[in-house]
Amino acid sequence: MKKILFPTDFSVAAANAFRYASALARSADAEIDLLHVYNLPIIDASNAPPEYIVQMLDEKKAIVQGKLKAFVKAVPDAPLGQQIPIYGVFIPEEIRDLVKSGGYDLVVMGTAGEHNRLEKVMGSITTFTMMNAGCPVLAVPEDAEWEEIDYVAFATDFLPKENKAVAQLMDFASAVAAEVFFVHVETKPGIGTMEDYVTLANYPHKFTDFAIVNSPTVMEGLDKFIREKHIDLLALYIPQRRLWERLFHSSFTKRMTFHSKTPLLVFHE
Repeated sequence: MKKILFPTDFSVAAANAFRYASALARSADAEIDLLHVYNLPIIDASNAPPEYIVQMLDEKKAIVQGKLKAFVKAVPDAPLGQQIPIYGVFIPEEIRDLVKSGGYDLVVMGTAGEHNRLEKVMGSITTFTMMNAGCPVLAVPEDAEWEEIDYVAFATDFLPKENKAVAQLMDFASAVAAEVFFVHVETKPGIGTMEDYVTLANYPHKFTDFAIVNSPTVMEGLDKFIREKHIDLLALYIPQRRLWERLFHSSFTKRMTFHSKTPLLVFHE
């Protein structure tokens, strides 16, 4: 893990996540590129002549460059690479394209929760990025504080298709010298407890010891495991979904992103 992309909207949540990302990058001997995607309000550009639009874009870019410089001053020891202002309308797509062209190993973003009805229906930029970026995405809640990552929990359903995610997770854990726990939440009463461990001979990874947590819901079970095992970071594998599900399904990942104080590392196909 050498290249980290950090998209920012200059919010309080982003500032906190940048402090976290900077400490993570130092721990992993990585470099952070800072990104802000900007655009023009429709009301400004609708009736303007082309030359005026160009002027407005140049002025907007200069303003963004100034904001990026001011943003990084709060963390003077951040291992910075580039500061990238990009014009675009669809922010998650711009992030996705830059991840692909820039060869990034990780995207780190801040999340402050859902603020309005539109976000409740359509989801957040962070959630969209999780499902579409070409690399793992780390969502850092606004209340999260950096601590050395000693323990990572990977929520598993024992599926062979998790193979790629586990390989990426092991690379991440190796970069920060963290130990990985595999945990499965069983929601059927009486199956599994916090003390139960199982060995799966056919699981396609060399790490074959898994904790089983019995809980009425997956979220409650993971929260319990995080608290009792002092987990610093939760990792999940989320398969790709159809467009409708991506836009409107209130998924487990979305709920965890907005309600947990533990940073969430998401892998997808």
